[in-house]
Amino acid sequence: SLPFDPTLGIGQIVPLSKIEHLKELAEVQKEMDNSKERLDNLLETQYKMKMLYNEMINLGLKWDQLIEFRDEHNKVKDACTESVLEYMTISLNTFDRMEEIRRRQGQNLISASIESPIDYGKSEIINFPLSYDSLHFDVQYHRNEESNDKSYSHSEQLSKTTNAFVRAGPASATFTASSNQSSSSHQGQSMHKIEGTIVLCAKATHRNADIIEPFIMDPVKAVTAWNYTYPEDKIDVDPVSIYKTALEDYKTDKSEKKALSIISGCSKGSSFVGMVHLLKTESTSSTQTASSAASAVMATIEADIWVQSVSGHFGINDSTSNMAKSLNSSSDIECHATMECLGIIPDISESEIASTVMSLDPDPSEIMEQLNAMSEASDSTVNDSITGQAGKAKRGNQFMKIKSDYLQNTVSALATKENANNKIIDMNSMLTSFTNYCNKAMEGNGCGIPQSFYIKQLVKSDIAKLYIRKFYRNGIRSSKDATSG
Repeated sequence: SLPFDPTLGIGQIVPLSKIEHLKELAEVQKEMDNSKERLDNLLETQYKMKMLYNEMINLGLKWDQLIEFRDEHNKVKDACTESVLEYMTISLNTFDRMEEIRRRQGQNLISASIESPIDYGKSEIINFPLSYDSLHFDVQYHRNEESNDKSYSHSEQLSKTTNAFVRAGPASATFTASSNQSSSSHQGQSMHKIEGTIVLCAKATHRNADIIEPFIMDPVKAVTAWNYTYPEDKIDVDPVSIYKTALEDYKTDKSEKKALSIISGCSKGSSFVGMVHLLKTESTSSTQTASSAASAVMATIEADIWVQSVSGHFGINDSTSNMAKSLNSSSDIECHATMECLGIIPDISESEIASTVMSLDPDPSEIMEQLNAMSEASDSTVNDSITGQAGKAKRGNQFMKIKSDYLQNTVSALATKENANNKIIDMNSMLTSFTNYCNKAMEGNGCGIPQSFYIKQLVKSDIAKLYIRKFYRNGIRSSKDATSG
């Protein structure tokens, strides 16, 4: 940004040392600005050569015809690398030197000075095109967005049936034991990440300068300001002393005399320096598992198997089901924005960014339906195995069945728990503020900070003459005038 001292107001009496301090900061910053300008020129040359190379390829030039061109392009790339390292080194040194100078100069936010000798009621500050408009800006922008989704599902079902067949004469008996174990699992992971950074630097000069015209001073305030600034060399306002002061030492050059330095005008500039870093991370991880087990034992006589199976006197059935679900969903937004604007205060508007947090929907009726589905899936497998085993066991077959809708009935969908729009300062806000900065810079209207100062210096004799013109315009008329001002 531009060197700036807010205590240097137009029309104020200022010590020239403050202006020298600004010149010292500008001189230190000049080396870094020159290094940055060289780097920008090299980068522009590199990109131009890259585009020219592509145009030559499109025109049909062969590879061997562009060997010399590629060699020169590589030299430019090497020069860019050297310039980047040089710029980094100079920048660090410049920051250290500027910090040392500012520490030596002290603070410049709060100050006190004697009232200006300008008669503001009769003077006027006008804008006059004494300078010129210019703008130099540099923007670096980076944005990276990643999205990663993973899903894994597994379903397993194991059924076992054991038969024992006993025949005694005309009657036969069958002992059947059947068990079924079912399990399912579902894992899901989702990650969405947005990272962006923008760094924007701009400097502008404005053609309109502020000038105090007409520059009219109040003699009493001028004498007071002199006596406050130089208490060891006061101005006496009695007629004899004031006339002697006006006539004394008129041969000495004014640059060698004590003087009041007043800012009578200035040309102005402005700067815009901003940085935004945004990191948004949303992640969701869910794990859902379910398992059920069922077992049954049946002893029956084949002659009346239909009657006994209906009464269920010979059957024992046991079924258990359990379910576990977990979800971890997070939304994290980090934003760091800095902006330093001197001379112009642009509008700063916020932007909206959406954040989403997922959740499982813990509906009791849905959970009971899922448990019932699990139990029915296992029970049906066991019952089907037992009822059909009388014929199948004789052929030595084993029964095994996996229901295709088992996984579907036990996995819950994820629901949106919170979807909010957050207002933050992001890259779009920065660019909107910069556009507003440029518009205000073009309009002018008294914006900007002083860059070049117009100084009006008043020596002791000038103030004495000013006092005489007002109070002794026609000389001393009476003895009273001779003894009092």
